[in-house]
Order: sequence, then structure tokens, then C-alpha cells
Amino acid sequence: MPTVLNIHDILSTIKKLDKEEQLTLLERLVVLIRKEETQNKPPKLSSISGIGSKVWRATNIDKYIEQERQW
Repeated sequence: MPTVLNIHDILSTIKKLDKEEQLTLLERLVVLIRKEETQNKPPKLSSISGIGSKVWRATNIDKYIEQERQW
């Protein structure tokens, strides 16, 4: 039979840790929660804004458009 911990038990155990261990635990919880948060959400189109700016920086847009229209 698996052991089930409740919040009270978890907090009692955490209080026994020294401050450094408590902070490490907190940091790891934040990483865990953020990871789950990003895994559950579909990516937003706005998150890729500007991704191609380095590619297009050296390109003359007017010339590029003109070339594309000619074929």
C-alpha cells in the first residue's frame, strides 16, 4: 500500500530541513511548476516574433519582393 502524504506531513518534514535545503527545494519546485506550465500550454504565435530578423537583416526587401514577382 503506497504511503500518502498530506500537506501537513510535507510541511513538517520541510521544517526539519536547514535553510539552504529549504531554498533548494523551493527553487526546484518553481522549476517543476514552470516546466509543467509550459508543457500544458500550446505555444503562442507571438513567441516567435522576430525569430527571422537576423536572416532578413542583410536582405534588401524591395529587391527580394521584385525578384519573387518576376518568376
